Amino acid sequence: MSDNIYQIIQSILLAIIFAYLVYYVYTWLFEKNYQPKLWKQYLKEHKISKALLAAEKKYKDKNRFFNFWFQVERLKDIPGAFAELGVYKGDSAYILHQMDPSREFHLFDTFKGFTEKDLANETGKAATYTKHNFADTSIEHVRERLHSDRFVFHQGYFPDTTRELDTDIRFALVNMDADLYNPTKAGLEFFYPRLSPGGMIIIHDYNPDWPGIMKAVDQFAATIPEPIVPLTDKDSSVMIFKTHD
Repeated sequence: MSDNIYQIIQSILLAIIFAYLVYYVYTWLFEKNYQPKLWKQYLKEHKISKALLAAEKKYKDKNRFFNFWFQVERLKDIPGAFAELGVYKGDSAYILHQMDPSREFHLFDTFKGFTEKDLANETGKAATYTKHNFADTSIEHVRERLHSDRFVFHQGYFPDTTRELDTDIRFALVNMDADLYNPTKAGLEFFYPRLSPGGMIIIHDYNPDWPGIMKAVDQFAATIPEPIVPLTDKDSSVMIFKTHD
């Protein structure tokens, strides 16, 4: 009799363990546990466009994607345009635009790769770059991909291309992915004074592989009252918020 009870208890325990294993595998394969609760709520309320939903599924760095989304949601009542410095093929610009299609969006890039004068004193990964890196794009290709009249293209060397802008322009969000010291430094110096209060700059690649970017950010951060805010995305982005006018 006792042996039967023991076998029953053992069978129950094995069944529980098996059930947990099945649940774990199912969750790992099919559940979207990485998705924030607010995003899931918006999905139920049909507030996420099909284009943005498709972009989320394809985007590998979920931490970066959802930080973009949370910040764009936070900025709904903050006036100003969006901007991106370092556009390449338009991947990030496309996502940010899908998150808020109403914003005027300024894109700054050579659309031809790097310039030699910006490469001259780089170290880390950037020291391996030549002017041919990131040159496999074109302004025509990006225009076709983004396909919206909300985008304003500024092709050429930054910050020379900022001369085309209205002197009173304000920005709510600026995404910087310029890879090198010179454009990162110039971008911070240009965009920060033109941020609306509550606006922000996101700088990609703030990590030891990109010492030029770290140097530019640290130097600039020492001149402003706000701290830089690190993120947990794949390439260690940081954010700068402007708290005053």
